[in-house]
Amino acid sequence: MAKKLTFESVNCGDVLPEVRQHISQEVIWEHAVASLDYNPVHTDPEWCRTAQVFGLPVPVMHGNQTMSLMAKVVTNWAYPVGGKLKRMEVKLIKPVQVGSTCTYGAVVAEKHPIGKGENFVVLDLWAMNQDGEKVAVGTAEITLP
Repeated sequence: MAKKLTFESVNCGDVLPEVRQHISQEVIWEHAVASLDYNPVHTDPEWCRTAQVFGLPVPVMHGNQTMSLMAKVVTNWAYPVGGKLKRMEVKLIKPVQVGSTCTYGAVVAEKHPIGKGENFVVLDLWAMNQDGEKVAVGTAEITLP
């Protein structure tokens, strides 16, 4: 039986379970509808062939979609035990092209024992494409019971 996730059970260097997502045009269109962001750089493959924004002839995923998949790593890990996301900062490094398959992950970088209900950990977050190139990095602060 796996031990229950608590502030005391977490150690620096612990690796969180990864999330993997294939980025199809349909996934991008669904996000456009949900976010109300219909910018053609995301939603119009024909326009992208001629405009070549970012030097790419194909649509790219929304940046906030990359961040949401990074957050999913955190919430999958912490929310089932009552953990809370306090803060998250992300730097987008490289556009994610339609057709990419990205992996999102995190590692525990710091522990801050403040007091009951206020203890938190800092996670180093990352997102990587199928070629092993980082497309985003960040940090998140998580309170754990």
